[in-house]
Amino acid sequence: MRRFYLIHLSLLMVILSVSGQESKKVLFIGNSYTGVNNLPLLVSNLAISTGDTLFYDSNTPGGFRFMNHATNVVTLQKVNAMDWDYVILQGQSQETSLSPEQMQDEVFPYAASLCHSIRAAHPCTQPMFYMTWGRKYGDQANCPERPWVCTYEGMDDAIRASYIYMSEGNVSELSPVGAVWRVLRENHPEIELYTPDNSHPSLAGSYAAACSFYTMIYRKDPTAITWNSTLTEAEANSIKMITRLVVFDDLDGWNHTIYPAQADFTFEINDNEVSFTNTSSDFDSVFWDFGDATHSTEVHPVHTYQSGGDYAVSLRVTRCGKTDNKTIDITIQSGVNIQKEELMILKIYPNPAIDQLNVELDNICKNVFIKLSDFSGRVMMEKSICDIDFFQLDLSSFSAGIYVVSIDADDIYYSTRIFKL
Repeated sequence: MRRFYLIHLSLLMVILSVSGQESKKVLFIGNSYTGVNNLPLLVSNLAISTGDTLFYDSNTPGGFRFMNHATNVVTLQKVNAMDWDYVILQGQSQETSLSPEQMQDEVFPYAASLCHSIRAAHPCTQPMFYMTWGRKYGDQANCPERPWVCTYEGMDDAIRASYIYMSEGNVSELSPVGAVWRVLRENHPEIELYTPDNSHPSLAGSYAAACSFYTMIYRKDPTAITWNSTLTEAEANSIKMITRLVVFDDLDGWNHTIYPAQADFTFEINDNEVSFTNTSSDFDSVFWDFGDATHSTEVHPVHTYQSGGDYAVSLRVTRCGKTDNKTIDITIQSGVNIQKEELMILKIYPNPAIDQLNVELDNICKNVFIKLSDFSGRVMMEKSICDIDFFQLDLSSFSAGIYVVSIDADDIYYSTRIFKL
């Protein structure tokens, strides 16, 4: 039965890929704030309305805290069940407004433990925290001990700060549902977000949460959603517009992840042949653009340029569906392989040089252009001289290493390497 289920899911993924739909696999971990109104199904319906698909599962026992989920057999089994795109993490509605000392003991370590379990199961699965909201009139039961939760605003501020702290600390994404609610409360008080217990979400409240998750998961504009559930068109449109303002217009602000692959490379120029070494931190695939309309997917390519010039070489590395780019400008010397005989040079000396390099020509040249580049192609010195058959280059300020001296004398080109001690 499990084998049939996996085959069926694989076929579904292929069909969706071929048809151009975007499919995501998401596991929702939380409690009744996620379970009421069936939040995962709401997100799925929103996705369907835009031509996308959500494959989901959930574990949402009432009142569960992060500490409960961190050791819960069902939760951990579901985390390990497949390579989810996201695992949503929602804490108990009051635990993220406890005192900082309590949260350091009772909340933050277990949130971190869940993130560790998620990444240990599937390194590319991304945890996403579910920022909840303050109770409609604050947490009156805990007001005497924690005065900051006596009002909605105070409780909501504390919850927001806690979820941002956990998201940043665990290098995760954050669905800012509470932030969407806050703007809705301030601008659309006619939309009732709470059930009569003044804590749990009404259908409108869950719809707002679903819009936030749709936007973060698919990174798409929520105003394209056409499914309004049983809300009026005015209510649904207001929620979608606020979600766009708070979430979609600041996607990077709620994404506290880092690129798992950090692009970087070194290179060595030998005439018109360049050897590239990929020094990126971690990657699944690479793509090189050599700046001359040619490309490579080799890890450490060697490329031969057909002509001299300046080229912007770019390396793109991909890991867990995210890409990072690094671009370096290099210079290939024109005619770098032209033989010495083509220009009647008497001497370039001394080589190796310490502070000064002498150049002697066998006759006076009217226009002489000199360029000194380091071995990576970076231009270190350029000068033009007229009516001369001898000149000197001051190397005293340059570091020891290999340099390329390029001389254009009356349209005859010469290039050679020198060593600076």
